[in-house]
Amino acid sequence: MESQIRIYVWLSILLLASLVALFGLLNTLSISYDEAQIFFEAQNFAHFASRLSTKLFGQNDFALRLPFLLLHFCNTLLIFYLSKNFLKRQSDALFAALLFCLLPGVNAVALLVCNVGIVIFFTLLLCIIVQKTNQIPYFLLIALAFIDESFALLFLALIFYSIAQRDTKLLFASLLLFALNMYLFGLSIGGHPKGYFLDANGHLMLIFSPLLYLYFLYTLYRYFNAKTKPLMWYITFCALMFIWLLSLRQRVQIELFAPFLLLGIPLMTNLYLSGLRVRLPQFRARYRIPFLATFIVLLAVSVTLFLSKPLFVFIPDSNEHFAHRHFIAKELANALHKKGVTSVNTDETLQLRLKFYGIQKGGAYLYASPTSGAKKIPISYYGKNIATFYLK
Repeated sequence: MESQIRIYVWLSILLLASLVALFGLLNTLSISYDEAQIFFEAQNFAHFASRLSTKLFGQNDFALRLPFLLLHFCNTLLIFYLSKNFLKRQSDALFAALLFCLLPGVNAVALLVCNVGIVIFFTLLLCIIVQKTNQIPYFLLIALAFIDESFALLFLALIFYSIAQRDTKLLFASLLLFALNMYLFGLSIGGHPKGYFLDANGHLMLIFSPLLYLYFLYTLYRYFNAKTKPLMWYITFCALMFIWLLSLRQRVQIELFAPFLLLGIPLMTNLYLSGLRVRLPQFRARYRIPFLATFIVLLAVSVTLFLSKPLFVFIPDSNEHFAHRHFIAKELANALHKKGVTSVNTDETLQLRLKFYGIQKGGAYLYASPTSGAKKIPISYYGKNIATFYLK
């Protein structure tokens, strides 16, 4: 009992540390163009959640991102609960939750206005229900068909899972729900064929960190040869195969399918710790050294994400910053408000971003390049000028 209490104390510390770090990152971000489109124009979960939050707490960055931060909190608890019933020890489940909180991709979407958090939530919930009851919650599957286009891939995985389980009822239900989801949302597969396989894998390496992504691939291969496979393996494997196959002919929207890959966390944890424990202590070094190297790289990539704003100081051209589109707009809007400017004309991308911060369309023109007779509006981070706008 005392050991269990200790695990939950450490889980609470992990959640608190993750939330504090994310709050720190939240204060540095500006709304991006894609997020502004969702906030003002889309009709999906992310739109309604962010709209409701800003109505309750005001139109600011904290309110905008609060629903997705809360989802991250819930998803961490769910990954712990799923792992607790899949792995041998509760301490293993705690390690899986730690891994989840350290993944760069998870921390990125924990604050972004998008549907990724809700996809992770319902996918984890489905796996937990199947794990606990050994039954498929058809009521949940029907609801998922109407929530997001990403769940088409989940139904595809359930088709293969039902074949392996010889479950005819699940097979027909999955086929019907897959068709319904595709009818409601569709899936963009078209254009001139062009390979993006390396780009897709590059994005996946950023989500997991490079070394952990390689171990993720190894884990899927090891489970492929197992006699029995959990539902989470089918979902993860189908998601990866779909990304790979689609990337051979077009650019893939990784954010649509990557949430399903996170189900590989309990699988990776189980494979590593099982392999470590079956060996005598004197033979465990060759397992611990690669683990330490992988963990250090993961920490380095995660820290880079949280220090993304200070990185502007070390990058000669701010446009080359990996998260450039998530900065500057808030500071620019504040500078305009200080000058008494509440409306400007500028390019469509910046216009929509400034709208969130109370800068409407009209009045003076705002340019990103020098213009004669225009007033300079410099944007600086830590004393370094990273962008200059011109108001005329």
